[in-house]
Amino acid sequence: MRRVLILVAAAPLLMAQGLPRPFCDFGQGLAALRTVEREAALPVPGVTEGRARGEAAVTGLETAASIFAGCGCPRLAELTREARLVAQSAPSEASVARLTQVFGQIRFRAQLAREHSDRQGCR
Repeated sequence: MRRVLILVAAAPLLMAQGLPRPFCDFGQGLAALRTVEREAALPVPGVTEGRARGEAAVTGLETAASIFAGCGCPRLAELTREARLVAQSAPSEASVARLTQVFGQIRFRAQLAREHSDRQGCR
């Protein structure tokens, strides 16, 4: 019980230093972000596969943004949501060329979020 009280009392101090709240899935959010970034870098084999990959990117980015928000990382969650907004167009694109452009933007936005996390931590 005493440890819980100490962690609750220390949470604002930890967040001020750029650390996530204790017991959140911050690492899982970063893993989802890296997965989306890696998948977005792959060539688009066809429209159907690209649309499916786009849906997976939307889901992964949504999950990561929710985790970051729950961890008390508002800027990181915001950057991840921006990537998700770009990804939302992928499931309805009609050409491989356009899907390739969208995935380039998804990759760029996901990379920005990940690099922010590397530099700033949980902020």
